[in-house]
Amino acid sequence: MYTPNAEGQPETTNLYANQRRLLNATDSTVSSRSFSLDVALVANLALEDKLEKEASTESNDACLKRMLSIKSVVSTSSSFAARQQQATGTSAMFREIGTGSIGKVFEHPRTVFVYKLPLANDASKLWNNYKMHQRVKISFESLPYVDGQVEIPECFWYATSNSTAFWDDHINLFAFSPQFPKQRREVLCMERIFPLPRPVRYSLIEKYCPPQGRSMAKTNEANKDCLVRPYLGRVKYGSGSNFFSLRNFKLHANQMQDLDLDMPELINAMAHAMAVLHWHTRIDGNDVEFVLGSSPMQEQQVRGRMDLHTLNSYTGPTSNYEKITHSRADFAKRLTSLWMIDFDDCSDISMNQDGVEKAVKAFVDTNHYCPRPNSGNNFIQQAWYEFGKRYLDWSAKILEKTNFSNLKDYPLKFLVGVHEKTRKQEPAAGPSQGGRGKRR
Repeated sequence: MYTPNAEGQPETTNLYANQRRLLNATDSTVSSRSFSLDVALVANLALEDKLEKEASTESNDACLKRMLSIKSVVSTSSSFAARQQQATGTSAMFREIGTGSIGKVFEHPRTVFVYKLPLANDASKLWNNYKMHQRVKISFESLPYVDGQVEIPECFWYATSNSTAFWDDHINLFAFSPQFPKQRREVLCMERIFPLPRPVRYSLIEKYCPPQGRSMAKTNEANKDCLVRPYLGRVKYGSGSNFFSLRNFKLHANQMQDLDLDMPELINAMAHAMAVLHWHTRIDGNDVEFVLGSSPMQEQQVRGRMDLHTLNSYTGPTSNYEKITHSRADFAKRLTSLWMIDFDDCSDISMNQDGVEKAVKAFVDTNHYCPRPNSGNNFIQQAWYEFGKRYLDWSAKILEKTNFSNLKDYPLKFLVGVHEKTRKQEPAAGPSQGGRGKRR
């Protein structure tokens, strides 16, 4: 539950401060994502069959609180993990796992890759996604690591329709359709955010799906691609429609409060992420998304990592697929984290009042992942207050680290701008489907 301490700071327990305990832990409790168990905001998932037995003896609320609130690793025997492991060494078809506003996303079984292909012939937004994503990744890697910070998926390479090294080998593996016909397109290859395991899915279905649809929801293949979108700035009213999907499931602020989930680390991670975007990457953060998902324990290796000089040398869409190598990952062990994704609508901001106003507009227009003021809800207002404190703190540290302390007044101007802009709008505690966001 969200409870500031006596000094107004959130109580954040570092469960992994004891490095000796980590080094002596079993292979089912240690992550290989840069030794960053502190990044995980969610989980404590043991073997999936054990979880299911435990979940069967407790309420759905207790199950979700336990599995969505505590840091740890899941060793899963799920059908998803089995499908991925069995696909190793085969030429499995690339299954579509989502459609967004600019493209379709396909999984590459036996790897941690997904391929994003544009819906339209104009791939400018896909290319912008690639460049902005790389800049964000570089920013996070340039700054000191922060306990509990968001994960940024690896953005591996970009291929054009003329990249024969990719398309000659893979064009027949994509699940094309009459609505999305077979042809060579631009391709953005990223690290897949893997779905949450079955006990989480079933508990979400039991808790939030209308009774008449629960059996169908549990057997729906699409619901295996379960990601949770935390909406800290919006309240959900009513039971929703009869249509129920776990793809990009929205978990609203009042639902988190009802589940008594721990909030400080989630708020801190979002505040830190927005501070990095604004004052290091220097982009507006327009339409970025936050999701709770997992990743294989063994992150694939690449031959060389993108540097800013090389990225800036590109004058247009440029294939670097040939420079990347692939390696395997263990899909039976997964770590659950908060991720920040989708940078295709982001653009640069200037370090002046105009830039602040652009960042304010982007923040307010984007879906309600982060807390925001003037919501008409005390829980969200308290979360916004803590978000603001954390945002100011991280912004000051970033500006000092990069020798731009002369910009120190702008983060506060951003918060004031958000307050003023939302004050003139309807409270965000309305129906759950508001906002401009993207289909995923």
